[in-house]
Amino acid sequence: MSFSILVYFILSLFSVFFGIIYFLHPKTSSVSFLLFALLLPTSNQFMEFISYSGVYFYDYFFLLITIQYIIKLCLQENIIKSNIYNIVFFVLFFLFYLALAVTSSVSFDKYLLRDLRPFLTLLYGIISISLARKNLISVKWMLNVLILTFIFKLVFFAFLYFGVSFSDVYYQNNIFRYFDASTFVAALFLIVTIFKKKSFLSKASKYKLNLTVFLAIIVVLMSNLRIILIALLVIYLFINHRNLFKKILIGFSSIFMFLIYSYLMGSERVMNAIDFQEILIQLAARFSPALEKIAGMNLEQYIYGLGLGTYFEIPWFEYRGLDSKLNTIDSTYLTFFVKFGLFSIGLLVLFFRILLQNVRDVLLKRALILFYLILFITLSVLYQSGAILHILFLNMLMISINNENTSHSLSINT
Repeated sequence: MSFSILVYFILSLFSVFFGIIYFLHPKTSSVSFLLFALLLPTSNQFMEFISYSGVYFYDYFFLLITIQYIIKLCLQENIIKSNIYNIVFFVLFFLFYLALAVTSSVSFDKYLLRDLRPFLTLLYGIISISLARKNLISVKWMLNVLILTFIFKLVFFAFLYFGVSFSDVYYQNNIFRYFDASTFVAALFLIVTIFKKKSFLSKASKYKLNLTVFLAIIVVLMSNLRIILIALLVIYLFINHRNLFKKILIGFSSIFMFLIYSYLMGSERVMNAIDFQEILIQLAARFSPALEKIAGMNLEQYIYGLGLGTYFEIPWFEYRGLDSKLNTIDSTYLTFFVKFGLFSIGLLVLFFRILLQNVRDVLLKRALILFYLILFITLSVLYQSGAILHILFLNMLMISINNENTSHSLSINT
């Protein structure tokens, strides 16, 4: 047994353990699993440790809570009304593309199995949110989880940067940047804080909140992902209602810190991208495999896409010794359009319905939608290994905030 398979086996056992504990102590299991999954490196360079034949270590946890969800339904417990629509649309959409794959004689291979990932992410989201409503976790605990996660990620990044040498040329050349599920969780936390700062301060000290915000900013900068910075700046400058001078000052400060970090780390991709023409060249290179597919599609395929199992030829993967056939490119829009055509709009709507199910604030909801709409330009989010953790974290956080705000209101009225 290789070392990577042994690690995967151990991580999977932990997931099974948390899944079993969920039957007895759902709240303890939820917090423990969230922390466990966020601490682990779910980035692409560690895929051999967290995935085996396309099955992630956390799939076993969600399989067990899915069983519990089905048991609850069999005991005639009510389904959340909004979830009924989500489940019906999900089932119909999936069955349509499964039937399309069968009738088109699509090979039952790894490319077909990989295309199940977005559907699994959405299914996990539907189920975990339904169960999370009854397992309330305090805002203080959520902040503790975030602080511990962010500190660990900073230490882990330092370990990688100073003590690890990757055999993959790409990862070695880009060792100055690290991002996984915790990066996007940090960004989501920063967005929620913009609109829910008072809610945090009513349950946690200003010091703890500021520390969490500071660590979240460092984790985002550490990723060196331009698209996240752009998304956060657009939200901060155009959606929230804060003082204009303060917004501009913080906006320029964020850009300055990002550029300084990129310069010190020698990030040529960022420094070169200051040139607009260079940006266009980079985007053209990223999108060309999908554009070639789209050029060969007929009118019907524009409507429902090429279906499950469709892959893209990525010729520049060959120098890294990787499979040049990939299920995605760096864009949710183009990846989904090639596979699902215009029907992919329905899949994106379903994603937002699940993601925002417990978000009540209209401005916050708009900000989160805008955040992902921008991310979708250069990231294939629903195929990422940590995508389910975005959904799980945001809904657990918002359920906690909503519950504590309601409890606070009731106690005053009393």
